[in-house]
This record gives sequence, structure tokens and C-alpha cells, in this order.
Amino acid sequence: MVLLLVNDSKLVMIFDKTKLFIKKSMFMKKVIDFVKNAFTVSKNWILANGITGIAGLGLGLILWIFGYKIWAGFSFGVFATRNWDIFTNWIKSLLNK
Repeated sequence: MVLLLVNDSKLVMIFDKTKLFIKKSMFMKKVIDFVKNAFTVSKNWILANGITGIAGLGLGLILWIFGYKIWAGFSFGVFATRNWDIFTNWIKSLLNK
């Protein structure tokens, strides 16, 4: 506020740049927090799914790309079963609280 009362244009410009820098740093902090949160959620999902779920997804995608749709369906079934187990355990933990 004091800088706005001074009639020197350099001081007003410095104040505006500082204000802009603070806005940019706050935005970057939000972006970094979002990326950290997304990484943590992804890491926890991979750990919960285990090698069976991840392999089922990867193998299913590869088989689907090469046209083996029935075998890809079996692989996706393994992947879906692992995710269903994770989901039901999560619901049970919410109900037991």
C-alpha cells in the first residue's frame, strides 16, 4: 500500500512484479502438490494391484493390439478381479469405521 502512494513509477513496477511473482509461485506450489498427490495415488494403486493385476493389464493390452481379443478378455478379467478385490476391501474398511 505504501508503494502505491509513492508517485515513482519504478516502485510501482517493482510492486507489480513482486505481486505477479507471488501469484506464479502459488500456482506452481499447487501444481507441484497436485503432481505429488497423483504420483502417490498411482504408486499406492500399483502396490495394491500387485504383479498379477499389472501383468493382466499389460498382457491384455498387448494381446488386444495384436488381435487376440478372447485372450485379451481373460487378461482383462484378471485385472478386473484384482481391482474388484481392492474396491471391496476399501468399501469394507469404510463400513467398519
